[in-house]
Amino acid sequence: MGRCSLTHQIDALNILYELRAHTTTSDGESCQSPGTAAPGVLGQVEFMKAPCRVMTIAERARENCFSRLVEILTKLISIEEDLIKSVSRNVRSLLWHKDSVDLKNICLRMKVAFCEGGSRSDRDLKELCDCLRLIVSNLLAYVRDENNLSSTMFTSRLRELSNAFPDI
Repeated sequence: MGRCSLTHQIDALNILYELRAHTTTSDGESCQSPGTAAPGVLGQVEFMKAPCRVMTIAERARENCFSRLVEILTKLISIEEDLIKSVSRNVRSLLWHKDSVDLKNICLRMKVAFCEGGSRSDRDLKELCDCLRLIVSNLLAYVRDENNLSSTMFTSRLRELSNAFPDI
C-alpha cells in the first residue's frame, strides 16, 4: 500500500481513463451520411449523424469488462486511501509496491497496444483483472491480520470488491 504504491495505482487509473476517453471518441465518432438530411434553421440542410462503425458483441463485452475493471480500480484506490489513514505510520510501508508497479505496467502496455492496434485484447484484460485480484487479496489478507474494529469494515468492503470481478 503506502503512498508510492497508491501513486502507481492512481497513475494506472489515469491511463485507463485516457484509454476509455480515446475509445469513446474513436468508436463514438459519427460520420455524415449523405442523402440523410434534415431541414435546418433558415432552410439550411444539416446532415444527420450516422455511426461510422458498429461494435461487435465481442468488442462490447470487452468494453463492458474494461469499464468494470476501471470501476474496481477506482473503488480499490478509495479503500486504500481510507486504509492508509487508519493504519499506524510504522505499518504503512509494508504493502506491495511490486503489484502496483505491475498494474501500472499492464495499463501502459494496454495503452500502447490500443494506440497501435485500436482494440483491447482478452489477454490484456485478463492480466489487468488478475493483477487487481492479487492486490485485493493481498489487502484482504493484511486487513484480516490486523483484527480490529476498523479492519472488519475494510474486510467487508474488500470482499464486496473481490466479488465484483468479471469472468474473463
